[in-house]
Amino acid sequence: MEDPLKRRTLLTASTAASAALAATAAPARAHGGRGRTAETLRTHSRILGREVLHALYLPPGWRPRGRYRVLFLLHGGGVDDRTSWLREGRLRQLLDRAIARRRIPPLVVAIPDAWRDPYAPKEGRQLTYYMNDADGSYRYADMVTEEFVPYVEERYGAGGSPGRRGIGGLSMGGFGALSFALRHQGMFAGAFGLSAAHRTDAQLVALDAESYRVRFARAWGEGLVGEERLNALCRYWSLLDTIERTPAEQLARTPYYLDCGAYDEFFEGNAQLHLALTRKKAAHRFLSREGTHDWEYWTSGLPGALDFLAEHLD
Repeated sequence: MEDPLKRRTLLTASTAASAALAATAAPARAHGGRGRTAETLRTHSRILGREVLHALYLPPGWRPRGRYRVLFLLHGGGVDDRTSWLREGRLRQLLDRAIARRRIPPLVVAIPDAWRDPYAPKEGRQLTYYMNDADGSYRYADMVTEEFVPYVEERYGAGGSPGRRGIGGLSMGGFGALSFALRHQGMFAGAFGLSAAHRTDAQLVALDAESYRVRFARAWGEGLVGEERLNALCRYWSLLDTIERTPAEQLARTPYYLDCGAYDEFFEGNAQLHLALTRKKAAHRFLSREGTHDWEYWTSGLPGALDFLAEHLD
C-alpha cells in the first residue's frame, strides 16, 4: 500500500464534525525499532481558510490498518513551533524508548503549529495561543477539535474514541491542552500540562505591551493595558475560571496532570489550578520538581506525563 505520508490526500472526516484537510510529508525513514517523524505536514483548513502546518510521529511498525492510540501534543510559545518537540525535546527517541519498554502503548503523535502565520517574519508574528479570535474571524481552537482531531485519527488509524485519545503540551501548549480538555469534557482520556502557561491576574496586568500583543491581543482585544485585559473574553479562556464554572460532575470525566518547576514563573498559576481542581474533587495529579521553565525540565518530565496518560488510555 502506498505510504500515506508521501502523497497528497483530501479527506472528509465525520468523527466529530465534517472536516477536510490535505497533507503532504517527507518523513524520516524508519528502520528497526525506530518510529517515523515528519516535521512539516501541510494541511488546508476550511475553518481557517488557509494552510496549517503540523509535525507527526508514527510508532515503530506502524501499519495503515492498525488501531493506535493518539496523543495531540502542543508546543510552547517564544521561539518554539511544531518542530520543537522533535528537535529540542528529542521526542522520537523518548517515545521509541518508552514504547520498547512497554511503559506506553504504541501511539501516533500529532503536533499542530500554533503560529497564526508560520511564514511571517518573526518580528511581526502572533500566536493563536490555541484560542479563537475575539471577532470570530480566525477560529483556531475550533479548527483543532472540529477538523484536525478527526482528520489525524482517520488518516493514521488512531484514536476514534475518547478512551484512545490524549492531549498534552508544554508552557503555552500546556495551557492549550488543559483548555481543550476542560472545554470538551469527555473528549480525551487524559490531559497533561508541563509548566502550563496559566498566568495569575497580576501577571496578566503587568505583561508588557509586546508580550500581550503576541499572545493575547487577537483573542481578548487589541491594545488593552493593565486591568482592561481582565475582560469577559479573558475570563472565558481562563483555565481557572473554566474550572470554577464547570460542574464537578463534568470535571470528573477527565483526569488532569500538572507538572511545574518550583522556580518557574508559572508555579503560582499552576498551584491555583491545583487548588481549584481539589475544591471540585476533580481527579488530577499535581507535581513540582526542582527546576525552571526550560527543555531540561520538560524532557525529564514528559516520561511521567506519558505514564499518567497510559494509565487512562483504553
